[in-house]
Amino acid sequence: MTDEPTITLHCLLKNGRRDTTKLTHHTLPVAREVAKWVLQAGNGRYTGIDICTEDGKSETIRSTAPAPTAPAPEVLLVEDNAGDALLIGQALTESRISVHLHIARDGEQALQILKEPDFHPDLVILDLSIPKISGHTVLSLYQPKKTAVIVFTASENETDVDRALSLGAKEYVHKPLDLDDYKDAVCGMVHKWVRDKSM
Repeated sequence: MTDEPTITLHCLLKNGRRDTTKLTHHTLPVAREVAKWVLQAGNGRYTGIDICTEDGKSETIRSTAPAPTAPAPEVLLVEDNAGDALLIGQALTESRISVHLHIARDGEQALQILKEPDFHPDLVILDLSIPKISGHTVLSLYQPKKTAVIVFTASENETDVDRALSLGAKEYVHKPLDLDDYKDAVCGMVHKWVRDKSM
């Protein structure tokens, strides 16, 4: 049994900074698809994405998206699972509301992003089971809550539900197993909590 090599995506921001994420057990064609939807979901936030493999090969996918006519709503996704992040990104590209998607891969990174003075998200989608700092701790430390935080997680534990809502989550949504239901749940959160700025 051989494992697929780790592939690193360097997402190039307009200000010159880079967001970096690693894909494990994914092939290069899958990495290209991930890069394309990140560029599409970013709606102009990224100028391109460098795809780097462990054997030193690299390629760049450039953004061809036109500049948006109106600022799109900002959505922060806090999710460490690459597969879930991919599904959520795909669902958001199919949503009737175009959004800028930002991804934090752990609780620590989420709090760092939320503390950035020029970042004002319209919605935070938060998984509870994330590395470094748990979703519950993110909820307790993100004060004051200027933005709707929706917990989107696999846990159906009533204690988790009650604790998340008591810490200020606006809604608790269980991740469906069915693919279409999953996408509908993501779009439903956006349609309920995000105002379409293009209207």
